[in-house]
Amino acid sequence: MKKQLGLGILAVCTGLTTAGVGFAAENIEVETQALVGFAGTETPVAIGHVDPEAPRETDPHAPANLGATPMPLTLDYASRWQFDTQKMSLVDRTYTAKQDVFAGRSVANHVQVTDQRGQLDGWDLQVRQKTPFVHEKGAELKGAKLQIDRVTSKSAVTDTTVLTAKEKMALNQAFMRLAYAKPGDGYGTTAISLGEVSLHVPGQMKKLSGNYNSTIVYKLLAAPTGE
Repeated sequence: MKKQLGLGILAVCTGLTTAGVGFAAENIEVETQALVGFAGTETPVAIGHVDPEAPRETDPHAPANLGATPMPLTLDYASRWQFDTQKMSLVDRTYTAKQDVFAGRSVANHVQVTDQRGQLDGWDLQVRQKTPFVHEKGAELKGAKLQIDRVTSKSAVTDTTVLTAKEKMALNQAFMRLAYAKPGDGYGTTAISLGEVSLHVPGQMKKLSGNYNSTIVYKLLAAPTGE
């Protein structure tokens, strides 16, 4: 009886050892899930003036200069076009606007749009020249023409696309498209750079000494108006 008991115990021990070796030799994979959902949007935040060449960089000393458009789709910033003081001439002249300044360095004149909506509906940015150039005493600078050329865009969101005007734009009182985002694009902050803004002034037109001013209007639509 003692010998049989010993064999029984040995058999049980051997069985456990064999099972352990088999378990260690197997590769076991287990799947689980990671879940996240979104509903609605956070309270929109005011976006400051970003670097048009690197839109993730914000200059804390240069807040956005516009507040006319309500969040969450906003037109945050638009450069003033400054052509400085020029000599009067009887020859046709074309003047180029000075560059804007960001964080102490020169950058292209630009417009900044931020879309914080969750629907990704896209948007449309248009521009027009509301008034001709008018002297401070009321006289019009007749024949003067504003043009925009080499329009480009950069976005803080890496996987979004904003399309821009391909041809040189001669501004007038009618709105024309400057840039737009198709549905699914345009989320986050986008800087639209105006590579060149020029003013053509005919030589054989009367000019007065002093300053002339023209008003430029931007319109931001909540969806693109067409291709």
